[in-house]
Amino acid sequence: MTDDPAPAEADPTPAEATAAGRPPPSPAAASAPADDPSAVAGTPAAAGETAGEAGMERREQEVGVIDRSAAILTALRDSPLTAAEVCRRLGYSKSTTYRLLADLRAHRFIVRDSSGVLRLGPFPGRRSIATTNSVLEHLRTLTSESVQLWIRVGEDRVCVRNVEADHELRVTRGVGTILPLVDGGSAALALCGPGNPAEFYATKQARVQGTASASVAFTVGATVFALCVSYPLTREPDNVAGAYRGPVTKAATELRSLLVDSEELAVLRDIARLALGAHGNGAR
Repeated sequence: MTDDPAPAEADPTPAEATAAGRPPPSPAAASAPADDPSAVAGTPAAAGETAGEAGMERREQEVGVIDRSAAILTALRDSPLTAAEVCRRLGYSKSTTYRLLADLRAHRFIVRDSSGVLRLGPFPGRRSIATTNSVLEHLRTLTSESVQLWIRVGEDRVCVRNVEADHELRVTRGVGTILPLVDGGSAALALCGPGNPAEFYATKQARVQGTASASVAFTVGATVFALCVSYPLTREPDNVAGAYRGPVTKAATELRSLLVDSEELAVLRDIARLALGAHGNGAR
C-alpha cells in the first residue's frame, strides 16, 4: 500500500508571510508563469524591448526633421523668403521653424542677409552658383529689370552672370558678352572706380539708344565686379538713385560676402577667361 502524496504547500497569504517574518509575494511574481522570463518587469527582455522602442522613436523624429528641413530648402530654391514666410508657406509652428532655420544656417545650407531674407547657402561640397543667382534674381524681383554681374579683365568687362526681366521689352546681355571699358555705361564707370559698393553710378544711352543702367562695384581679392541693373528709358524711375541705390548696394555687399573663399569665385574667373580666349580666337 503506497503512501498518498503530500498535498502541495500553498503560498502563504500576505498576513501569514508577515507573521512569519518573510516579505509577502508580489502580485506579478505570484501570477506570472515560471517559464516566462519576460513577464516580470526589469528582466533583460523587457529592457531590450523598451530600448528598441525608444531607438525607433528617435529615428522617426530624425526622419521628421530631415523631411521638414528638405521642405524648407525646396521652398528657398524657388525664391528667397523671410522666416515668417517660411512659417506661412509650410505651416510649421514658429518654434519648429526657427529651430530648423538656425540649424540650417549653422551648417551653411542657408544664409540670411541684413534684411532678414533667407536663401540657399554654399554648403561644403556644393557649388554656390545657385546662391549667387538667387541674389541676382531677388534684385530682379525688387527692380523688375534685367540684372548682370560683370568682371573687369584688363581694359574690358565680361558678363559672368545674367538674369533677364520678365518684360517683353528688356535689355539683354548674355553671359560671355565682352565690352571695352571705353565704350562707357554705368558698369564700366563702376569698374574703373574704387570698387566700393557705396559708390553709385547711373547712365543714359551711354552705349545703346533708348537704354539706361545703374551699377555699383565691389572687389573680392584682386577681382573687381560690377553689379548692374539695365532697363529701357521708357521705364526709368523719376529718381534713379532713390529707386536703385539701396537694393543694388545691398545685393553687391551680399555677393561680396558670398564669394569670399567660395568655389564660385574661381568659376566666374574661368568664365571671363574662356570668353576672352574665345574672343581672341575670332569667336563672336
